[in-house]
Amino acid sequence: MYLPRAFQESDPAEIHDFIEAHSFGALLVAKADGALEIAHLPFLLDRRAGPHGTLRAHVARPNPIWKLAAAGHPATVVFSGPHGYVSARWYEHPREQVPTWNYMVVHAHGRLEAPMDRADLSALLDDLSSFHERGAPEPWRMDHLEDAFREELLDAIVGLSLPIDRLEAKFKLSQNRSPEDRARVIRALRERGGPDDLAMAKRIRE
Repeated sequence: MYLPRAFQESDPAEIHDFIEAHSFGALLVAKADGALEIAHLPFLLDRRAGPHGTLRAHVARPNPIWKLAAAGHPATVVFSGPHGYVSARWYEHPREQVPTWNYMVVHAHGRLEAPMDRADLSALLDDLSSFHERGAPEPWRMDHLEDAFREELLDAIVGLSLPIDRLEAKFKLSQNRSPEDRARVIRALRERGGPDDLAMAKRIRE
């Protein structure tokens, strides 16, 4: 990924926070012929597993991507956050500038491991539901399922893990602009008022 220094985020805690906040990622694995196999999956991050953390997910057993994982192919997971158009008219000198696009993205690189054993796969499903049901007054849990149905479910899916070898984070949030232009961008994003706009305005201000 092209990563100018101004937009590079290197704080591991910030990057891990971002992954957890935007945990629906795109898994990309190159096949032998160079074509990409891509799966869009909810991931769980284990921060303490390995030097950069480990990602866990699962796919339907017919999905060919897990066999690439079993063969040890390198993989990348892309996590995307808020993004949006930035107009040149928002700058102090619009006739000397061009529009751009602000965005936040993380790439996690490593080699996939699959399949998980049954105990690890069962734990992954428990952890996924616990993570996404947190805060609910009566959280749904995997143990609500009938035993026979749970076993059928486990037979139908394959667990994947990705020990992260390298993380890249690009948070392009007008860092290369003057303080005056950043203030103008924040104001314009707030006026436009979409969810991504408000999230970006908050991050630029931070």
